[in-house]
Amino acid sequence: MAGGRELTPRRWRVLSFLALHGMATTGDVALVVGVPRLTAHRDLTWLHAAGLVGRERAAEDRAHTWWYRITEEGSELLHRDLVASGRPVPLRLGERGWGAAHYLLFLPLLAVARQDPGRCALFQWLTTLDTSVWLRERGLAHLRADGYGVWLQDGRCVRFLAHVDPGPAGEVIADRERSTAGLGAVLAGYRRTDPVVPVGAVLVIARDAAREANLLTDLVSRPLRAPVAVTTVDLLQRRWPHERMWKLPAAGTTRYRLIDI
Repeated sequence: MAGGRELTPRRWRVLSFLALHGMATTGDVALVVGVPRLTAHRDLTWLHAAGLVGRERAAEDRAHTWWYRITEEGSELLHRDLVASGRPVPLRLGERGWGAAHYLLFLPLLAVARQDPGRCALFQWLTTLDTSVWLRERGLAHLRADGYGVWLQDGRCVRFLAHVDPGPAGEVIADRERSTAGLGAVLAGYRRTDPVVPVGAVLVIARDAAREANLLTDLVSRPLRAPVAVTTVDLLQRRWPHERMWKLPAAGTTRYRLIDI
């Protein structure tokens, strides 16, 4: 290792996080590992010097933010350690990327939990790939979700699946269709068999208020057995995801906290 020093347990955590989640900034790593930004910067600098992570930044980024990704050498080191200790090697280790649900739910919920650890916690989070495995193991391979989480607050718990509305697909879409185009595909798997899913809430993040309204109207006219709650990207970017921002079908304009869904 660099300078003859050992790879500390915390740096193993940083390396594992990058291998499982893809590219991340210093701030992301600091939040996930639970250390100050300066400590995360030092760890990432050490890992970069050791050849275990690479870094890059966009030329148009005026903030000059470094984005870190595990290297092939880092992935191989992690792979060997997992095999040697008898632990399973996750699928596509070191080849994963971040999804919209990571930025909209995972990091914000983790930030809330760090700020108020006595009242709330993000007990578990699965990436898109790991969520697919989780669903397949439960006989729900036909469902497609962007993440799975377990949120604890005030002594209560809610398990949820997260779906992010991809928005209208294609370049040539009439303005009148933008609020509905592609929206039906978000919950298509539930429509096919309407299964009972082992979660307390199915969260859907709509691109805008118009698409949120159309989705809620559809859910009122064609209800699902799965408990669905909807919000918008704009709300999630302005507020914390555990606050009163989730709408339920047939609940009017009232918005609920995640734990109350």
